[in-house]
Amino acid sequence: MRRVGFTAFAALLAALLIAAAGCGSGSPDTTRLRITALSPPGTPWHEGWLRFEERFRIGNDTNLELDMFVTGQLGSEETMVSSLRRGRVQIGGFSLQGLAVVVPELNVLLAPYLFDSVDEIDFVIDRYLTPAFRELFAAKDMQLLQWAEVGWTHIYGLTPIITPQDAGDRPMRASNAIGSQVFTEAIGADSTPVTFSEVIPSLQTGLIEAGQTGTGMYAIAGISREAKHFTLTYHAFDTGLIVANRTWYQALSEAKQRLIIESLDPLQYSRDEVRRVLAEFLTEQLPAQSVSIHRLDEDQRRRWRDALAGTHETLLDRTGGRAREIYRLVQEGKREWRRLQQTRAERPAGTSD
Repeated sequence: MRRVGFTAFAALLAALLIAAAGCGSGSPDTTRLRITALSPPGTPWHEGWLRFEERFRIGNDTNLELDMFVTGQLGSEETMVSSLRRGRVQIGGFSLQGLAVVVPELNVLLAPYLFDSVDEIDFVIDRYLTPAFRELFAAKDMQLLQWAEVGWTHIYGLTPIITPQDAGDRPMRASNAIGSQVFTEAIGADSTPVTFSEVIPSLQTGLIEAGQTGTGMYAIAGISREAKHFTLTYHAFDTGLIVANRTWYQALSEAKQRLIIESLDPLQYSRDEVRRVLAEFLTEQLPAQSVSIHRLDEDQRRRWRDALAGTHETLLDRTGGRAREIYRLVQEGKREWRRLQQTRAERPAGTSD
């Protein structure tokens, strides 16, 4: 059997075994942990899962057995989310856009130009949003374990898109996330629904000419080979999340829950490592692929912000649920962040927090 055929067969066999394991009724199997994610080897996300596996195996003095399917063996992100909710896998690492279909309030975090810096984002998420989202996920029988860095969202295209006017009437990929759809509509693009796995063939056939994604997925998923123009708009931030099937997680002993949490990278370490690698993509890897990276000047950034003014209300209306509550928490957190920054700026030199 050829290697490609064997790989495909192995992935199919893994999916069938997991599907079979998820069938039936009764109490959840607390002796097995299956993890799913889409983290290509050589990326910071994959390295994080390798560190998880090493810590888990060293610290595991329970009967919890671990199976890792973290390189996309189980299919698309939509399929992986479904498998988690059905109990066929127990933990998954997902993008914010992938989970927004299940927890729509996540779309609030994709509101254009909602945040100004990664430090502000970290503060608001950690201090204001985590408890609310734990409740929202619990209502969908999912346990939020940890936020996971994905990074700023930018624009890619077959030709340069420097201002919103450049996107007018051009077919632009929009994901299932409301935030993605609101963005493409607001700048006058022809919003074209395409799954992530269909992006490259859609670029090749002309079904789409542009899209929006983070630096990491643009660089490692093959998009940069097709769409050679990458405009750094910094218009949204995708945090990603690590979640568990809640029924299964709550059935675990305290020792098993502690083993899982302690096997994950510390949150700030994970953030810093991903940010370091993404910066290297922009300065080294993408230029080496002959990608044209477009950095906007102040006037160009203003044009993007002006074009997207008013989209927050549209997004909140279309999201529904507790979206306005989440948005209010974001604004409270931003005000507190600005107050703290002002206090630090006014503090005499040589003093500390």
